[in-house]
Formats: sequence, C-alpha cells, structure tokens
Amino acid sequence: FGSSHFGSSSHSGSHPRVCKDSERERERGSPPSQSAMSAVKGKVLECKGLRNADFFGKSDPFVRVSLEAQDGTIYAESKTSSKTDNLDPLWEDEPFNFAHDDCYEGNLRLRVMDTGLGPDEELGEALVPVKMIPMLKDGDSPTGFTFSLGIRRKKSTGVIKVTLGVVPKPGLFG
Repeated sequence: FGSSHFGSSSHSGSHPRVCKDSERERERGSPPSQSAMSAVKGKVLECKGLRNADFFGKSDPFVRVSLEAQDGTIYAESKTSSKTDNLDPLWEDEPFNFAHDDCYEGNLRLRVMDTGLGPDEELGEALVPVKMIPMLKDGDSPTGFTFSLGIRRKKSTGVIKVTLGVVPKPGLFG
C-alpha cells in the first residue's frame, strides 16, 4: 500500500446530523433514482499502533465508516466487528458500499473506536474527501490506502489501512 494522508481531524464533540431517507425526499421533492447514484465502496483491512484506552488489558477497537455531507449530515454508516485486546487489529472481510446521489461532494469518515463497559471512546479518525478517491472502471479493484489517525498528546494515534473506490453513475464513461 502506498501511504496517503488526505486529512485527519479531531472530533469536536458535536455529533453529525443523520439524514433519514424520508427527510431527504421531502427536502428535494422526490427520492433520488437508484440508477443515477454513485457509490463509495471499500474494505477496512487493519489498524496499526493504536493507543491503549483501557485501564486493564488493551483497547477493543472497531471502525465506524460513514459517508457524510460537507455539513456533517450522515448519508450512510457501517461498522466493523470489534477486536478484543488488540492494538494492531486485522479485519479479514469487512466491506462497505454506500450509494448516494451527492457522494462526490461528501467525505468518508473512518472513526476507530474502543468499545468497553462505558460509552465507546474514539481512538482516532481520518476524513477522506470522496472526490480524492479513485473512480473504478470496468472491473477495476479498489485502491489500497494508509491514513494517519491523527496526533494526541504529541504522539501518533496509529494508522488505518483500507481499500477505496468510487463506482461512477451509470453512463459517466460512455
């Protein structure tokens, strides 16, 4: 994998707004056509060098992947399985596929979280502008990327490895 860093951001504590299909239909007047949508697809492969957020044992990480508008509205969201006591977790087959008519203008947020007895705690995140993700044409495979999960207390919070690709709207290439 080539190392890429489109950006990471620190979470400000505010929660993104979730937009329900019926709400989106009311805002636009009609639902988007499935055939006119683009899709962001990929897989979460692994994380390396995660910080330990647990007092006893090690973090129990999972990844929350979301397709978001520029204003933070969540169009679609997916979550990987949790890996117990692991700061370098591997996910063998954790795909996601988000179809939406506005995906080119949005971002893909990769939030690595620690699950535990209390509320889930963020270990790090990467924010990827969808327009920076390669388009897939006729049988192309998604591209591998490694993203930084940010810096906390002057230390790296680790990296995440994923594959990503955008399936264009039908008719875009011919």
